[in-house]
Amino acid sequence: MINFGFWNLIIVIVVAFVLKNNWRLDDDEKAAWKNSLFLKSSAIQRLMQFLRQPIVNFIIQAVVVLVVTRFLCYTGWLIYFLNQPNPPLWDFKWYYVASKLAHQHLSPFNVEIFKQSFCTLTQVCGFIPPFVYPPNIIPLIWFLGYFSINTAFTIWIVMHILAIGLALWGENILLESNSKAFRIICTISTALIYGLVYDLQVGNIALFVAVLILWMFIFARKDRDIPAGICLGLAVCKPTLAALFILYFLLKRRFALVFVSLLTTTSLVFIGLVLTGNSLTQFLSDASYGFSLWLNDPSVSPYISISRLDLMVVGPRFFPNNPFFAKLLSNLIVLILVGLVGWYWYLQQSVTAWSKKIYLPEMLLFSCLSIAINYSQQTSSVMLVPAVVFLLNDLLYQIRHCKFSRRRMSVWLAGVCCLAVQTAVIHRWLIGSLANRWNVKAGELPYFMKVTIFALPSYAILGITLSILVLAISSLRQKQNTLEAD
Repeated sequence: MINFGFWNLIIVIVVAFVLKNNWRLDDDEKAAWKNSLFLKSSAIQRLMQFLRQPIVNFIIQAVVVLVVTRFLCYTGWLIYFLNQPNPPLWDFKWYYVASKLAHQHLSPFNVEIFKQSFCTLTQVCGFIPPFVYPPNIIPLIWFLGYFSINTAFTIWIVMHILAIGLALWGENILLESNSKAFRIICTISTALIYGLVYDLQVGNIALFVAVLILWMFIFARKDRDIPAGICLGLAVCKPTLAALFILYFLLKRRFALVFVSLLTTTSLVFIGLVLTGNSLTQFLSDASYGFSLWLNDPSVSPYISISRLDLMVVGPRFFPNNPFFAKLLSNLIVLILVGLVGWYWYLQQSVTAWSKKIYLPEMLLFSCLSIAINYSQQTSSVMLVPAVVFLLNDLLYQIRHCKFSRRRMSVWLAGVCCLAVQTAVIHRWLIGSLANRWNVKAGELPYFMKVTIFALPSYAILGITLSILVLAISSLRQKQNTLEAD
């Protein structure tokens, strides 16, 4: 029998061969950079000489090959592992139980009904967090109820794999370079975002929502408001990640898109209520009670949870014994961040004469706010897929049109470093391994650890948002100066 080590070697060879044939810039890209003032900077010249040294070049290529190989092997092992008998289904169980209840014309929003059915269908009993999604999710997961739990989960895994493919395809569409090298860099960097594969592991819907939002943006840029509106209407099944974009399109005066999205969402809400035998008042009553219970779950509590990456946990980590100051600090950070994004939006609209055109920095900033100001866990980091595209597009623009600036490149590198925090290196290997030393659910983490290492994902969200803001505002001024010069 051929062991895994042999297949690992084969994958290494294949990855190395593919990268070798696609790691060089195209001739068109080289010609465009020939007279680049950015590349002629003494600092960049020294960096390029250092990177061209044979040993440095070999180390970089070896690291890239090993990282890609590990990603492919881990993804393959994960798919195999999750399709074994009795796999750890995690988040998927909630969607499956809700679908089964809807098939029986019962309400998954009723805490007692959901808890009893969850215990019966999954053999997991005890404290079960309630189902706190809105009713418009029911038509989208309705198909799961036709299958056994293992068959439904296999279908769910296939859907996640297809969604990952759509995410990688979408970010390649948004990349402003035809170079195979940059497209490979973009694809690899995107694949390393923790939420992309972790969502596959736990079976959450955050990946689907992020892909719908990504393609909503692609359609909206092409003025295809109907498919864009449908994508947004479907994505609102997880309102913490998608609802803010309705406000964004209202501000952009894309009313047709907003109308289609609201029509789609409203239709799904009423269908979901009918399928679960609910009235709107009964749903609101059940949801209110379930939400209050859900807040007591350790993975949700801002004082205990280490899986949350939104900014609303910053205050509680600094002031665990003072709820007033904890809430005040978190709200102040969020208020300042929202104000800065609003300021950038005003500047952007002023420069573009209040255009209805959709811009990547705006869309990305609203993605960051969706994670930062609402309840968000590790799966939500998949919303940062456009951040990879933005950083690469910004670098390409600087190389083609601008002089090298140490200050600006420092901000760019800060954004890259903050994005790197949202990978398995931090979430899985650092935070995950350290958390095993304490009883996290009992809140036994040391204060210093809570405000440093375990808060890194939240700080990174703040850092990414601020970096994008600075780069976007700087680009606005550069382009305005270029237009004035012309």
